[in-house]
Amino acid sequence: MAQWNPRLIYADVTGFGEKGPIPNCGFDITSYWARSGLLSMTRDAGAPPTWPVAGSGDNATAVGLYSAIVTALYRRERSGKGAYVTTSLLAEGVWSASVSIQAAMCEAKFFARTIGRTRECGIERIPASDGTWFVLLVTPDKLASVVKAIGRPDLLTDPRFSDPAKLVEHMSALAEILDDLFGSKPMAHWREVFDGVHVTFGAVRGPEEVINDPN
Repeated sequence: MAQWNPRLIYADVTGFGEKGPIPNCGFDITSYWARSGLLSMTRDAGAPPTWPVAGSGDNATAVGLYSAIVTALYRRERSGKGAYVTTSLLAEGVWSASVSIQAAMCEAKFFARTIGRTRECGIERIPASDGTWFVLLVTPDKLASVVKAIGRPDLLTDPRFSDPAKLVEHMSALAEILDDLFGSKPMAHWREVFDGVHVTFGAVRGPEEVINDPN
C-alpha cells in the first residue's frame, strides 16, 4: 500500500515477533507471560507459577503498539514519511521483565526463592485480623520507622536485625514476629498507625473496592 500512499502508517502485532523459528501465534499467557520469563518469577520456592490477571499482557502490548504508532505519527509530521511499526507479546513481556532480563545478560546471581510471604528485598505480605492482606516494605532504611510505629523499638537492638546484611539474612524471623503482631488488629488500625509515619504500605484490594477508591 505504501507505493500508493507513502505517508501510510501500518501497525502489526504478533505473538513471538517476525523473526525466529516460532510461528506467529500466541496467547497472553504463553507469549507475554511464560516465554518472557515473567511467569517464572511469580511464585514462592517449590510452588507452581501463579496465574496472572487474564489479559494483562494483552493490555500492556496494546500500549506498546500505541507508542509505536504515535512515534510514527510524530516522524511523519517531521519527515512526511510513513512507517511500518510492530511489536509482539513476547517483546513486551521481555520489556516488562527487563530489570531481571538485563541482570541475566550481565550474568547476575539471583536470590534464591523463599517459602512463605517474605521476600529478600523486604516486601511483606501480611494479613490483618479482619482478613485484609496488605503489603509492607521493611527494607533496612524503613525498619526503624516500622518498628517504632508498631510499638516494638526493641527490635532495633536485636542482633538479628541490627544491620542491613543481618536483616536480609533473618527476614523470615522478623516476618514471624510481625505476623503475630499484625494479626492482632484490623486493617483500619494499621492504616491509622502507618498514615502518620513515613512507611510504605498498601492494602490488597479487590476490583469492587478499587472502583470506589477516592484517588
